Amino acid sequence: MENNTTLATSRSKYIEKMEDIPNPVVKNRILSNQDQLNDSEIYSVVALGATATAINDLFAPDGAKVVGLRNIANQKLDAEKYFLVSAIEILYGIDAADSGYSATFATCPIPDALFNGELEITQNGRRIFSKQSMGAFFTGITASSIAAGPLTALANGKAIVKLDNPKWVYPQEELKARMEWGHHCGAANSYVKIRLIGTVNERA
Repeated sequence: MENNTTLATSRSKYIEKMEDIPNPVVKNRILSNQDQLNDSEIYSVVALGATATAINDLFAPDGAKVVGLRNIANQKLDAEKYFLVSAIEILYGIDAADSGYSATFATCPIPDALFNGELEITQNGRRIFSKQSMGAFFTGITASSIAAGPLTALANGKAIVKLDNPKWVYPQEELKARMEWGHHCGAANSYVKIRLIGTVNERA
């Protein structure tokens, strides 16, 4: 997870934005400590490959939860779970077995071309991450890493954007994410992992 400062900010933003939760039962459970606020994430691993110029569904529309591949089923959060996104991470990896389960996300350098594309995340018409250049994920990348070859972000190929304006992911509404770029940018057996990092309510 993120450092303590980021997590504290996510929790405080969640509390500040609780009036936006449309379900009064859930809101009351949080206020009465029946639900607690936990650090959490929504993640998904998707095949990129050597020829794709877009990934239309970063969160599988008909996919079940599968440990190591995704922790969200059919693009929807579980009922009564309200998730506030405070950061987004993109990782790139190669999997010799071409399954996604053993992709080398922790160490594989991120190709320069991947960040010349665009990313958009929406839910039920609301923009969680407005369509914009993936260059936003360059924050913190040093000149030495650029000189060394393919761009690697702050720690072991991670590329994280902290949201100045955290956004809700509501339960039981389809979460859509699309990534596209001008030409193919991956290698054979390559995969992209997206992580939405933030805070969610859980039964205490």
